[in-house]
Formats: sequence, C-alpha cells, structure tokens
Amino acid sequence: MNFSIVIPLYNKEKYIERCLTSILFQTLKPFEVIIINDGSTDSGPNIIRNNFSQDNIIFLTQQNSGVSNARNAGVAVANGDWVAFLDADDYWEDNYLLEISNLINRFPYISLCATGYQFHSNNINKVAKINIDGEDDYRILSNYFLSSCKGDLPITASSVVIKKSDFLAVGGFPDGWVMGEDIYLWMKMAINYKLAVCMKTLVTYDHSDENSATKKNRVLDILPHVDSLESWLQNGEIPEPLKKDAEILLHRSYVYTAFQNIKYGNKQKASTLITSPNVFNGWHKLAIRILTICPDWLTKRLN
Repeated sequence: MNFSIVIPLYNKEKYIERCLTSILFQTLKPFEVIIINDGSTDSGPNIIRNNFSQDNIIFLTQQNSGVSNARNAGVAVANGDWVAFLDADDYWEDNYLLEISNLINRFPYISLCATGYQFHSNNINKVAKINIDGEDDYRILSNYFLSSCKGDLPITASSVVIKKSDFLAVGGFPDGWVMGEDIYLWMKMAINYKLAVCMKTLVTYDHSDENSATKKNRVLDILPHVDSLESWLQNGEIPEPLKKDAEILLHRSYVYTAFQNIKYGNKQKASTLITSPNVFNGWHKLAIRILTICPDWLTKRLN
C-alpha cells in the first residue's frame, strides 16, 4: 500500500520543520509528501525550500483559500492509494505509518483509519480518552457517534488516513467552512464505510499556537456539520444502528453551543437554542435554564 501525506501550510514557520522531520523519520517511509502552501506570509515556505529537497516532497503554492481547499488540492494530485493528513503544527511518532499499515492489514475492508493521539499545551502532554469497544490495540470503530459522545473525538485531522477513492466518493472536505469541516467528513465516512483505530498514542496534537482556529473561533452558532447531521437524520441517511447515538450527539452539540453562549454573555441566545426539538428534556436543559438567570460574574467563570 502507498501512503501520500498531505500537509496544509499557512503561517506555521515555528512548527513545519518538526512536522516534516517526523514524517521523514518514519519506520515505514511514505510514498510522497504533498505540501500545499495556502498563501503563507511567513518564512515557512523558505524553510521547506532550503531544508527539504527530497524527491518525494512535492511543494505547491496557492492563494489563501482555507484548510479544506488546501487538503482537497493535495488529494487531487496524490498518487498513493491512501492519503494521510497532518497539520503543520502537529507531528507523528516514528512508527505511525507502520501501525497504520498493520491496522489496514488487520482489517483490509476499512476505508478510514486513525490512531490514538495526545494534546500538547504549556509543555504538558495529555493523552486523549478515546472510547471504542475492544481489548487489543487494533479496533473497529463501529459507532463513531457513540464514541464521540463518550470520550474525546476518535478521529482528528492529524491522526487520520483515508482510502483516496472513498475520500473522493464522498466529496472530500467541504470548502469554505471555518470550523467543523473535518468532523463533517468523519461522520460522512462513518455512515458510508468501515472505520478502524489503533489505540496507541502516535500523534501529538499541538495546541500551543495561539492563532489556531480552535482557539480563535468561539462556537456561538450551530456549526454547518451539526446542521448536516440534523439533515441526515431527518432524511433517513443515518443507518438504524447508529441513529440513536447520532441523535444524542446532535443534542450534545446544541447543549455545548448553548453553554458557550452563556459563557460569553449571550443568555438569550442560549435560551433559544435549548427550545430546539433536537435538545432532549433533562438535566442539560435544566442546567442551562438555571444558568441563564445566574449573575454574569458567575457564568463568566464557566470552564
């Protein structure tokens, strides 16, 4: 099997060398590394040109068009059967691709696979708590929605590898979205194909960059991937064994957005969000109603 690695690059001069080094030191070598420079204005592109001239590194530049466009552009020129994505500020352990290969060999019918990962922030690593049924290191992810509700996300953009033909079949990453474009794709793959995860912690997801989308964007509105999930449920596109847990994930997304609005002072919007039929009656709804009448000095301290 051949692995093409796609890296979207936008102003990550502090991290790109570490990212590429983690790829080049893989026990199982990648077929090719495709870097899509998405209009960077820092010295990241020069670092690549000056320090990484290997034949299997493809460096392409485009006008700034967003991370989904950059990832899709990378897949479009990829020659491998499988495509791995790695954000420029994240990095892999040396045996990441080897373990991905082991996972695919164990479950040759899968279309998407991933590994365990950890968060790095303030010089501290915190291992993600991924909840998937099974005892050994290689597990089928039979219910993406249930796993997402019971722990950290089972798939991230820097821990995932997708069969190129199936990636193209579902349309890739939705273009133009500010957040949630990756979760949309994982959900779409989950309702159409088989997924698996190696539980070993092989990816470091770096949260130290203050300019990352995760830190810059507050979730105060229902995001497009949540709207998509609601639409799939209404149109009967979610397989029956996954439907109940997909509804719970939809509920939790509304509740999370309501809590975020309370945290940032928009209690009226929080009250409106929980009137949605997607929000179940229960302690979540009661908690939000109570918080909307609490003093601001208390709600602003919400974690």
